[in-house]
Amino acid sequence: MAKPESGIKKHAPSRLSSLSVLETRDELEEKLDKCYKCVTNLLNGLSEREANDALNAYISKGAGQHEEVQLGLLFSILVDSKTAVKCYRDMTLTSRDGLNIVLLKTNTIIYEKWLRLADSVRTQILWLIRELIKNNVPGADSVCFILLRQISGGDISTKNVYLCESTVDMFYENKSWLEKQTGLIPSVVYTFLRVMIDHNLPSLATVRQKETDLCILLLREKFVECMVIGRDLVRLLQNVSRIPEFEKLWFDLMKNPTAISPQFTGLLQLFQIRTSRKYLVSRLTPDMENKLVFLITKVKFGQQKRYQDWFQRQYLSTPESQTLRCDLIRYICAVFHPSNELLCSDIIPRWAVIGWLLTTCTSPVALSIAKLALFYDWYFFEPEKDSIMNIEPAILVMYHSMRPHPAITATLLDFIARTYNNFCPMLMNQVKQGIKLSLQTIVNKRVLPSLSPLFDNSKLDKELRMLLQETFPEFCSVEVKDEVNKLEPIDVDNSNGENHLDNNSSEIPDARFSDDEDDIPIGRLGNDVKFQPIRDMPCYQHVDISENIQQLAGDIKDLTVELQSER
Repeated sequence: MAKPESGIKKHAPSRLSSLSVLETRDELEEKLDKCYKCVTNLLNGLSEREANDALNAYISKGAGQHEEVQLGLLFSILVDSKTAVKCYRDMTLTSRDGLNIVLLKTNTIIYEKWLRLADSVRTQILWLIRELIKNNVPGADSVCFILLRQISGGDISTKNVYLCESTVDMFYENKSWLEKQTGLIPSVVYTFLRVMIDHNLPSLATVRQKETDLCILLLREKFVECMVIGRDLVRLLQNVSRIPEFEKLWFDLMKNPTAISPQFTGLLQLFQIRTSRKYLVSRLTPDMENKLVFLITKVKFGQQKRYQDWFQRQYLSTPESQTLRCDLIRYICAVFHPSNELLCSDIIPRWAVIGWLLTTCTSPVALSIAKLALFYDWYFFEPEKDSIMNIEPAILVMYHSMRPHPAITATLLDFIARTYNNFCPMLMNQVKQGIKLSLQTIVNKRVLPSLSPLFDNSKLDKELRMLLQETFPEFCSVEVKDEVNKLEPIDVDNSNGENHLDNNSSEIPDARFSDDEDDIPIGRLGNDVKFQPIRDMPCYQHVDISENIQQLAGDIKDLTVELQSER
């Protein structure tokens, strides 16, 4: 008599991911496993030559069979390191599409499943990418770009540091290949310049040195390719300019640009190039981006706290994760541009998310860097070329924070006023023009009907109000008025506000994720950190002090003579 079925269906364990007992394999893994079993059955008991003949005979039946063999061999590489070399050879010998199917599925696995992959599978993916590079497979650069996205800023966990170091080693070992990948070079430089500042512990000195060596190599030898990054390249270089290897590069950027490249004319050339969204997007992992987009497109204003708390626990809970805030702010300002429909809805606005990121920042240094990220597109703003959506969040977070968080408004106003003269002294006139054009465009497009509620507000410190009136006299009213009561009492942490802009803001363009090609200081407040302006490198001149030396005597004369020949 047959036993009755228990009704409980047993699921095959995952060989790719680390799943809980309640989770099952997804559709992608089911397909890969099915293809793997097909190939295994096909080759069972055959010699190497017979196996090659069997594979070729099978794929000749059609495109479906070709895909089965390619995916089955890919799965074998990922789950069994012992057969990887043989399977890779079979995969290349039987491929009829230049490994295109393999590249697409590898991209999907890295993009969608990386966080869940078993450590052994991650190791095999890195091995596979190395093989693709060594064999100069077309499209290997696209896999590298997806892999770079999984390197997270503000994360010094063992797995993330291992990924950084393994990727740097892979590129350095294959630098002759990398130097030919003009589209990949900027992403490599942008990624490692950014994560380098996280690796400042003695225990991470080795990986930081490797990142430094790779970036210096590419910036020196392939600067024209790196220039396409634009203004955010300067922002990242400024963060690492104290590292000895970068000091000379920074000096050349300031004083001797043609030493870097005959086509490079100076910092202004970089500042006038708006950074493409693909580089800003690359500093958020796919998982992080998905959750941030959910927050700013699906969560109602006033109901965001539990989502923000979850996001903070997931990504912003460690001391080193404070540096991630600048990446999030650059993404919100320059990548995600909400539509007019979203702007007029009850979904949490961009400025409120930025306000939350600023108010919850616990590191003074990270807060200063976050403010710079917020205002970065202001300094060289051109209304004809730049989108107002890049500068809109900064003015709105100041406006709406005046009542619930006056300290945030004050520190941001203080920041923009002080960087007006100090952001880059050698380009002071251009910076002043960019900031004034930003403010004028904000008024013209009626993002705010007037700036006087900000600049002439009695809630501000008297010294700050005087600084604002001296710096931006054309945007301040003649009489200092208390207009704080005209501000809507909106709290960036918990609000029932509906509209995010003035109802007359009809001139704001219909916005979206910025297009890949087209869009693509701190003063008297608490324990804040002084803004570090872009340093103008000193020019050294030899001065003859022979006559002065004769007036000295004793040891001081001998020591001065000894030092005279030194720079």
